[in-house]
Amino acid sequence: MGIETRTSGSNGLIQRSKRSAWIYYVFQMMLSFSQNLAYQYIPLYNQKLGADEVEMGLMTAVQNVFSTGLSPIWGKISDQKGRRLFLLIGSFTATVSAFTLVFARNPNDVLISIAINSIGLSMLIPAWQGAIADYTEGQDRGSFIGKIVGSSYAYVTLALILYSFFAPSLPITEIEQYRILMIVSASNFGIMIFLSWLVLDVRKNGETRKQYSLFEPFKDKTYRRFLIVILFWWFWMSLAWSYFPTVIAGVINASVSEVAWMAIAGTVVQAISSYKMGSLIQRIGERKSIILGFLTFTIVPINFAFATEWWHLLPAQIISGIGIGFGFTALQTYILNIAGSEKAGNYQGTYNLLWGIVTFVGSYFGGWMLLWLKDTVGTLPLALTYALLIVAMLRFFSNFIMIFFLPDSNANKTQPPELYPSVYPLDE
Repeated sequence: MGIETRTSGSNGLIQRSKRSAWIYYVFQMMLSFSQNLAYQYIPLYNQKLGADEVEMGLMTAVQNVFSTGLSPIWGKISDQKGRRLFLLIGSFTATVSAFTLVFARNPNDVLISIAINSIGLSMLIPAWQGAIADYTEGQDRGSFIGKIVGSSYAYVTLALILYSFFAPSLPITEIEQYRILMIVSASNFGIMIFLSWLVLDVRKNGETRKQYSLFEPFKDKTYRRFLIVILFWWFWMSLAWSYFPTVIAGVINASVSEVAWMAIAGTVVQAISSYKMGSLIQRIGERKSIILGFLTFTIVPINFAFATEWWHLLPAQIISGIGIGFGFTALQTYILNIAGSEKAGNYQGTYNLLWGIVTFVGSYFGGWMLLWLKDTVGTLPLALTYALLIVAMLRFFSNFIMIFFLPDSNANKTQPPELYPSVYPLDE
């Protein structure tokens, strides 16, 4: 490719030169933009097309299950056969399905496009996490991941600022403004297809890799305990996922540009916290970082419960930005450190699968709970207030559980990471 200097290291790993780091930064930028769009705009787009409370919950549930259902299989194969093929297929599937969202006319169309897009992500995400694990073997993962994620959120922020300035001045409808975002998202996925060719597998061609079971992660005591604790937290976390877009679009009735400014407030903080707190994660450890980062999500539903104007939600965006930038970076590092590069795809895929199942149940149950509260109290705004306050209490309780039972990521390590030296320090 002409962009890497490769030298053989221990255990058959092929080490990368620093010149190839830009690929990881740009790839993460494209991926973060498209994922941010999925969480910030597609639910609002779906509601503008007529989705009710149950359909909103169903969309989130389908998105979670289809994006994780086959992740362990894809992750395991990518551990053994290489990352590039799954990055290519996943990026291509995500690109095509994202373009189909542009032509959606009702919630059913959105649901089909989201299902196909999520299947692409089920291949893409474990392979990408595995590629990062390969690249950072023996190095300060928290710092490197923090930098690429922080840079990606800076890109998302800049893109949203440009969009918020230019989109409202275009002679198009609000729905058409959302469609522009779908086109931009598809374009980002398209760039990832090209970048996938440049992400060379860091294993020697023809290398024989150790075969292990698809259920290998469940033999890891630390990982099993981690799954129980973290999935308990995710269930209560996911209850409110369909509530937030309902507040924004159904109660506050925020415009597309107002939604953009809310997203900008969040991504600015995400960029800063991801980039600057990577070294803090390394100092205090992933466990403490996850607990501190996730604690911020308890405050978010309280802010949404009493908001009546779009700018009332700016504190929630800022607070969740800290949680996403700090806590999620720590979580990503935590999983990769437990797995190591040899099994990173399988561990990440297994986590994604179980996360999808748990959040499917949680988000769908959340939709039905809101519908029941609406029938009980008589109005949607009041039902949302009650539901969001209930979720806030449940999130706080699950964080309390995490303090006592989440294990340390190094609990079962038997050898130091320095066994696999790399060519250069990634945190320079």
